[in-house]
Amino acid sequence: MKGGGKMLREDFYWGGAVTAHQSEGAYEAGGKSPAVCDLIPLLGPSGFKKDDHFSHSNFKDGIDAYHLYDEDFAMLEELGFTSYRFSIDWSRVSPDGIHFSEESMQFYDDFIDSMIRHGMDPICSLYHFEMPQVLYEKYNGFYSREVVDMFVNYANKMIDRYGNRVKKWVSFNEQNSIGQYGSSKIAYGAVCPEGVDDETFVNQLVHNTFVAHAKVVEKVHTVKDALVLGMVIYYPFYAYSCSPEDQLAAFNANETMNMYFEMFTYGTYSAYSMSQMQKNKTMPLIEDGDLELLKNNTCDWLSLSYYFSLTTKAGQDKVNNPHIKASDWGWPIDPMGLRLGLRDIYAKYRLPIIVTENGLGTKDKFIDGTVNDDYRIDYMKKHINAIYTAVEEGVDCRGYLMWGPIDILSSHAEMDKRYGVIYVNRDNDDLKDMKRYKKKSFYWYQRVIETNGEDLG
Repeated sequence: MKGGGKMLREDFYWGGAVTAHQSEGAYEAGGKSPAVCDLIPLLGPSGFKKDDHFSHSNFKDGIDAYHLYDEDFAMLEELGFTSYRFSIDWSRVSPDGIHFSEESMQFYDDFIDSMIRHGMDPICSLYHFEMPQVLYEKYNGFYSREVVDMFVNYANKMIDRYGNRVKKWVSFNEQNSIGQYGSSKIAYGAVCPEGVDDETFVNQLVHNTFVAHAKVVEKVHTVKDALVLGMVIYYPFYAYSCSPEDQLAAFNANETMNMYFEMFTYGTYSAYSMSQMQKNKTMPLIEDGDLELLKNNTCDWLSLSYYFSLTTKAGQDKVNNPHIKASDWGWPIDPMGLRLGLRDIYAKYRLPIIVTENGLGTKDKFIDGTVNDDYRIDYMKKHINAIYTAVEEGVDCRGYLMWGPIDILSSHAEMDKRYGVIYVNRDNDDLKDMKRYKKKSFYWYQRVIETNGEDLG
């Protein structure tokens, strides 16, 4: 398969993305403290599991990227990567949220320098669920403006430290996930206070993180040639049928997500989101100067993670789409949704777009030193071709970063769900030797990058 027609930009970014907590290990190095992401594996569908047990999760070992990053980057250089998205672990560089660890900041100096030495342009996420737990316990996380100030202080220090080398910044990973009603907000260090309406609580979290984001934009824009990428997890909603009611349900669902693009592009709440908060009497507390701050600090690029589309109908949030197959984890596999999404986003907002996460999580079978993962090749091929076609149709797309190029722990601290083109020899309970092995998809993706997406195999 070839893209054909209009080619991708010569400086199109090919690469991958990870988080610190799912990859680094070295749990106490540099004085690192427990982070709120450590609580995520302990959550049940309605909150914490029995006894509110806050023990450390298996993130303590990761894939030992803390010690092995230079060898890993050498493999990614061989693969052809030109960009790499990573997160700085807030709980590592500032274990109490106030003071900073020089040892940990030096680690990221060395980490970034190695990345650049191996030919990759760094993209840094300042928040990927790695808030020190103490800020959850003492302040209720981003529900508190005090924590907003602490985050901005941390972000400013990181931008000052690394801004001479890191020129692309993401404030919050998948920022729209903050606004999903009914889901736990422990990833943002917050729980709904007693007596507060859940919708109002979420709206306050959203607003506070918008303020934090705008202050990050303001800081980044003081750095020469530095850009801010506003990021969402993008899951377009289809209407289950042609009935006007189902069409309206899908339209409203997509409007809720587009609120973040509106803020990133124009610095304002969308008309729909504002009307709903006013109608439902769930307005957040907006301090003097907030709206002006948001208006004056907008993003340079839009970025998204894309894994699936969703389908809705009147009266039901999500329904099964009979036209789409699902992954082993029940995620709809829909490359056309990526093409449609890129077209829609670019038509509305006209900012450069980069796909900063995409991939297929599976239970790989490691046999004779490799994994024959034709299913992953097929998935990535179709999604990259969707990007290629969207570019042919006029979209300004700047790059494609696969998720977890070297197998990392899942968000629930398990190794069963693997995304990488490089296999790591460990499982859930046995660390083994953590040796890296190239999968069949490694060589396929290498060829894709060599040809700038022209040869998809």
